[in-house]
Amino acid sequence: MTSQLEVLPGAHLVANRGGVIVVVAHRLEAPATVESPAGEALTALLGLVDQAARTEQRRTGRVFARLATNWLMSLEDEDSVEFGVLTPNESGLAVFLHGGVTAVLAGADQSEVLQGRDAGFTVDRVVTPVPVIGVGVFVDEGGEDRESLPARGIYELGAGTVPGRGVVLWFGAKGVAESDRPMLRKSGRLEARSEGQEIAPETGEVAPTQRESVAVEDPAPGADMRSGGISAAGGAVAGSAAAPGIGAVAGSGAQPGTRPDPVFEEDFEETLVPTTEVVARAVADAASAVGPGAVVKGFQCSRHHLNDPRVSFCAICGIRMDQLTCVLTDGVRPPLGLLLLDDGTSIVLDTDCVLGREPEHADAVSRGARPVRLADSSGGMSRAHAEIRLVNWDVFVVDHGSANGTFVKSPGRHEWTRTIPGHPAILVAGAQVLLGGRVLTFDSQHSQF
Repeated sequence: MTSQLEVLPGAHLVANRGGVIVVVAHRLEAPATVESPAGEALTALLGLVDQAARTEQRRTGRVFARLATNWLMSLEDEDSVEFGVLTPNESGLAVFLHGGVTAVLAGADQSEVLQGRDAGFTVDRVVTPVPVIGVGVFVDEGGEDRESLPARGIYELGAGTVPGRGVVLWFGAKGVAESDRPMLRKSGRLEARSEGQEIAPETGEVAPTQRESVAVEDPAPGADMRSGGISAAGGAVAGSAAAPGIGAVAGSGAQPGTRPDPVFEEDFEETLVPTTEVVARAVADAASAVGPGAVVKGFQCSRHHLNDPRVSFCAICGIRMDQLTCVLTDGVRPPLGLLLLDDGTSIVLDTDCVLGREPEHADAVSRGARPVRLADSSGGMSRAHAEIRLVNWDVFVVDHGSANGTFVKSPGRHEWTRTIPGHPAILVAGAQVLLGGRVLTFDSQHSQF
């Protein structure tokens, strides 16, 4: 498959570093320089691209995403930088967006628009395979919503840095006309190809075939439904009637190798939420610090960044921690990581959160937790489904008595474990949480023990 990297004229910054494409917004009237905010941001991002290249044997985009997230969280004003990064690899393409940038993924029969400004923090999406027509990243200007790729031009950027409005990475033959391109979508649903048609990978054209196509929902990234049932470590879930060795939750109807079937609430009425006393008893051994600016005890690195006492390297700057004195210091706790949603958006964990269809009226929100609405077409999401609770340096998920339950899958495992309502379950980096039909992944730079 051929490719062409085309730069659109403009005053922002575009760079190609070893096949990784970086677009940085320049919002000042004067041209961008090395000392301008956009120039400094581009220099930092290209340094992260180089660092990721030295770390990864096979380029995936995941190492860059982690490095970029840590870099953003270390800035005094994360909103001061806006950028998009495309990382092509052997199996597809990684897309990372922050701020006022838009990506357009143009396929032969369906396409998608990703907007950095709509995300809670960043858009971090892995696209496999690559869209057969092309992928564009554009800086948002004047409130304009870009919903299509421009006509294909003749210019091509091989390497280096140039001014530009954005870039398009074209795939396939150059003869694909603008009129042949599909309408773009912003939903999470893939449209079916017409029966008896398939996509020719080299040209992006629709060709006849004998196979039959159907409409399918986007799979949740990282969710492996082929093996492993819903089980607690070592067998049955406490408080359930799961038979040893089977691992199904009593009353859930789940079979090994499948997700639990959702229980539809009558008229979507909310289920009983445990009382505050029940939840408080479950975490009586730890005092929850709620809200941004919570003061906790930790070790400071030589640059005065406060860290979890259990880590060996500073989560902000990466230098080795000097813990010889073992003196704990009170300080403002930094964010404990991110919840990466299955649609590519993310939630910064700097305070407690309540997740659900309509979490605004939950008791925890009245105590200072942040309400986070999650759209869920499965019908299995409760109004206040679960809470993400920050306790000292640890992150917990607490099911709020939802009808369908909250499930956790540990890194490297295939089975889901149903949490006990009202009882906090600790999350480690890489753990996944299943709420209704949505899958969230916990990522944290504070887990380098």
